[in-house]
Amino acid sequence: MTARGPYAKSRERKNAIADTALKMVVEFGHENLSIAQIASAAGISESSLQYHFPTRDEIFVAALAAADERERSEYSKVGLLADIDFLRMVARRGVSEPNRIRLFTEMLASASDANHPAHEYIREHHRYALENNANLLRERQRTGAAHPDLNPDEFARQLVAVWDGLQAQWLVSRDFDLEESIVEACRRLSGEDVMNLRRSLSQLVEKL
Repeated sequence: MTARGPYAKSRERKNAIADTALKMVVEFGHENLSIAQIASAAGISESSLQYHFPTRDEIFVAALAAADERERSEYSKVGLLADIDFLRMVARRGVSEPNRIRLFTEMLASASDANHPAHEYIREHHRYALENNANLLRERQRTGAAHPDLNPDEFARQLVAVWDGLQAQWLVSRDFDLEESIVEACRRLSGEDVMNLRRSLSQLVEKL
């Protein structure tokens, strides 16, 4: 059922504010971005914006959530959620939007506080990432690209940790290829080198 009336209008307004904030964060960064600037860009009063989002952090969390929703819709249409090319797509988007990565990293640090607006957002963000990473390993195990004895859930957790850490390093010193580093981490964590060695040895034995 489609929401109607005041609730639907309120949700539409919140979505519009989040989209506006996201665009401004991507273009200008969040550090000096004020509630007044976001309200002006959204074409509403500052008080109206704060009715929906009382604090800057709540606006920024909504902006990050809007970006996640946009990307999940895009990636599900591509059909690569269990493919290593999915990792490339996500990493490439991040590299193209460094200001968004900077905001995410700041919110990630703040999310350890259960009362912070980012707490639930980061939990959901990681839940989605863990689910997709686990499915990625299962698919690679099915095709023989990943070690069959690895636990998908543990692999997923390790890849999320490496990904977040690599992004933080990249923000400080962009002297490496973030996209390739993330893909290489996936290959190593999934035991691809071991599987390649097994195949090479098997082929060698067959020739003897």
